[in-house]
Amino acid sequence: MALYRLNYEKDDLSDGVLEKADRQDIDYERDFENWLENSPHILLDNEEDLNIIWIGRQVTAVYEDRYKYPDLIGIDAEGNVVIVELKKGKAPREVIAQILEYAAWAEQLTYEQLNIITMKYFERKNEYLGMELSEIHQKIFYPDVDESISITFNNRLRLFIVAEEISNTIKDIIFYLNKFGIDMSFLKYDVFSNESGEYYVSTEIEEAKSSMVKSTKNSSSNSVRWNGDEPIKTVVKNAVDTILSKSSDGQFTMKEVIDSIIIKYPDFNKSSIRCQLYSDCVNHNSRKYYKSGQMDYYFQIQGTTYRLYEKNKDGNWNSEGQQIN
Repeated sequence: MALYRLNYEKDDLSDGVLEKADRQDIDYERDFENWLENSPHILLDNEEDLNIIWIGRQVTAVYEDRYKYPDLIGIDAEGNVVIVELKKGKAPREVIAQILEYAAWAEQLTYEQLNIITMKYFERKNEYLGMELSEIHQKIFYPDVDESISITFNNRLRLFIVAEEISNTIKDIIFYLNKFGIDMSFLKYDVFSNESGEYYVSTEIEEAKSSMVKSTKNSSSNSVRWNGDEPIKTVVKNAVDTILSKSSDGQFTMKEVIDSIIIKYPDFNKSSIRCQLYSDCVNHNSRKYYKSGQMDYYFQIQGTTYRLYEKNKDGNWNSEGQQIN
């Protein structure tokens, strides 16, 4: 894969020249692990809905009296445990056995054990110092919900192998495991830089096919199912536009958006809707956790009440949900 930067003058794109960015000899494995820890959203970038909070890095996992050290452990919006194993260069075949051993260990983790891992990880992060896993999870994924959210933690495992290259053999193994309900994906990455010293990272996700199948339990045979072709961002925006077309004050609530989408798509993930609103709301405190594909669509009035964002009226806001000059 080649990556190019478009070099053009002023606003005339037609005369632009593509300048190739070259791979650089840096410690990709260590550096990329740091980048991934700082940018967890890239793992679920294709979903546009969920995010991950890391709760551990190089945690000591004891499996059959042997010590293992998963690179990163996280929790997604639904409380699922996420395990990431990062490899430099081409992923070896042994990585499959390695990540499955991590999975066998992680599957048995209770909430209390996950909480211990989490609180130890956040000892160095003052924002969540002394907070338990359930509190941190609600603060990030359900900040506008007053009552405590009941989440079943570790109901499912999500496994990611991250490397610069993966063989067809490993791909075949991953897809085979997907057929039996093992949610495993591969993230391929490349790091480039240009002559100006700017760095670019290209990522490509081989998705776990089994995770893309929506459950049909408790769904009417006559109901419409979202097939993923229409981006979640568009589904939410269309719902908001429909609500506002009938509104006299130009306001809408999160509940109205969720109810509107669920009526049309009964199987739609409610967490996906919440996360998308946070991502595209310029002044929401949780926006900083959803930096992938942000759009400046909404403005939070109070609590779960929103309106459309008006730049001239509301000013400029950054990806952290902070107002800027």
